[in-house]
Amino acid sequence: MILYDVVRAVLKPVFKFLYKIEIIGLDKVPQNEHIIFASNHKSLLDPVFIGIYMPRKVHYMAKKELFKNKFFGYILKNLGVFPVDRSKADISTIKTALRILKDGKAIGIFPEGTRTKGEGLGKAKAGTAMLAIKGKCKVVPVSIVSKYKIFRKTIIKINDPLDFEDYYDNKLTSSDYEILSQKVLDIIAQDIDNFS
Repeated sequence: MILYDVVRAVLKPVFKFLYKIEIIGLDKVPQNEHIIFASNHKSLLDPVFIGIYMPRKVHYMAKKELFKNKFFGYILKNLGVFPVDRSKADISTIKTALRILKDGKAIGIFPEGTRTKGEGLGKAKAGTAMLAIKGKCKVVPVSIVSKYKIFRKTIIKINDPLDFEDYYDNKLTSSDYEILSQKVLDIIAQDIDNFS
């Protein structure tokens, strides 16, 4: 946690200056419960923006290849990042994510599953809603509106948390999870349209 706090303290003013960061809705972030931050993903800067400007430590999953270098892997783990094997259905990663949520912490996730190129957003994958329902937690949609160019304004809008409590006891299919995850992405897409 110390490394995370130090990195965040150093980078916060730097990124605010370089990317003219404007944060909207910080008061909507639940402080004392396990949550998922879900945002759009156009750039490698997105998890950095979320990690720096959310008032909670945010844990992210990243491809396991990034952990091959022991020193870099050590840094990543101390920053709350945990590995995922993208070549297969990685059950251990899902269990790690659920354990983090069970411990009352926050996870960052991208509903589209990967970075999207070009205009607009991709389609939501099942993961966001699946983790929220199995982890019994709320999802906070976070919209990043940015050209990712220095000295161009970046807006980070935090929306009201979504609660999937009505689905906790339901037997859901992958398609059901995708539909619920898309609701999160639709909120983000609406913000992007409004601010662009």
